[in-house]
Amino acid sequence: MVVNYAAPPLAQVASASGTLTLQLSVLPDVLIVQVPDSSDFPANWSVYPILGDDPEQPEWAGEEVDTGTWDDAEDDMEKLTGIELQISRQALHAYLNTDVELRYKFVDESSMEPFSQPLRLRIAG
Repeated sequence: MVVNYAAPPLAQVASASGTLTLQLSVLPDVLIVQVPDSSDFPANWSVYPILGDDPEQPEWAGEEVDTGTWDDAEDDMEKLTGIELQISRQALHAYLNTDVELRYKFVDESSMEPFSQPLRLRIAG
């Protein structure tokens, strides 16, 4: 099953089509990447941000965040909404004066690791 996950929006930056320019000098210490709420991924996965043109072999990968939490009352996983991932300004600095693709990528119990459509970033000083 192939699912087309939407490109990640950024919390601090208005969304734009095409390439989005990020000014590192005015960026806070952490760039917040949002994972759009979707019924296309379950509560027992995790998700993390990646940078690079090849989502199968990303150049940089961020910290994993769970897509759900255990609900004792329901005795089941409850899916989280408003999931946010973080990319440090230091990680972005490696791409200064270049374009890079940003995606989020999922991890599940199987070997599948689906990923989102890219958001193209131009990293400026």
